[in-house]
Amino acid sequence: MQKLDLLDRRILCELDLNARIPASALAKKLHKSKETVNFRINRLLEGKCLKGFYAVFNTSGLGFYYYKIYFKLNSIHPGKEKEIFEYIAKQRRIAYLASMEGYYDGVFLIMAKSPTDLMAFLHPFMKLYGTCIREREISTFLSTHRFNQKFLYSGGAQADWHYPYEMGNYPLGETDAKILKSISSSARLPIVEIAKQAGIDAKRAQYRLKKLEKGGIILAYTTALDFGKLGLQFVQLNISLNDPTAGRQMLSHFNSTNRCLFAIEMMGRYDLTIELHVENNAQLQRIMAAFKEKFSSKCNECDVSTITKEYVVIWGPF
Repeated sequence: MQKLDLLDRRILCELDLNARIPASALAKKLHKSKETVNFRINRLLEGKCLKGFYAVFNTSGLGFYYYKIYFKLNSIHPGKEKEIFEYIAKQRRIAYLASMEGYYDGVFLIMAKSPTDLMAFLHPFMKLYGTCIREREISTFLSTHRFNQKFLYSGGAQADWHYPYEMGNYPLGETDAKILKSISSSARLPIVEIAKQAGIDAKRAQYRLKKLEKGGIILAYTTALDFGKLGLQFVQLNISLNDPTAGRQMLSHFNSTNRCLFAIEMMGRYDLTIELHVENNAQLQRIMAAFKEKFSSKCNECDVSTITKEYVVIWGPF
């Protein structure tokens, strides 16, 4: 486990609010030298607790749905299980893939513009591995809330980046697509390098980037952490409601715990997914006890799982 002091935590929290903030601006905000800030960022990256930086996109504004697919495996050889995860990780438009302990063995997100688009992945996958899959559950994202990492430093600002239910048709050209691809998992990439990857000059790249931000396609630039190296357990709650009007109250409740990073409204077996990062089981039990006391009459079920390994985290696999 990597130990963080207060400065490390403040740097991570500021980068999580805006991963593209210049080191000079961050240094001024924290009353430290630019050299100190750069040294600390590099040390966090070298220590691997900070895996990198990614952009949060309004995928519905681009006409894409996120489909979340949970799967439970039959009793299969570990080598076959590894093969399945590797196959999923290599597929186009896979935004997220993780193994988990709980009712299901794995979960992944795929971007698709229609059910037909989804089936173009799912049919070949099931043809190859259908005998290995005991059960699967498909949910459609309605809205995603990405809160900032208040569990690292609760004294800073609070944020809730989210996109609405409505689908859009933002006219994404080839140049814009290249820009989004370049920052999807490298949000702190210098504008000169973004321009190079997009095949345009830096001034035009800066203009296109700002236009994508103002158009509501780029919602935020944030950090990707290795929670295990920070001594945190990654817990996922999948909640089915009997009173849909309670959903927003639950989002607010979990956000107030300062342990929630993602909250997702869905259509399917589950209505909500809540992602928590807790220090230990005792802390999780306290959070769950408070939740049950307030909302037990509003829920049909609440499945608790632990994310054991993240294989893919690319929120815009264009």
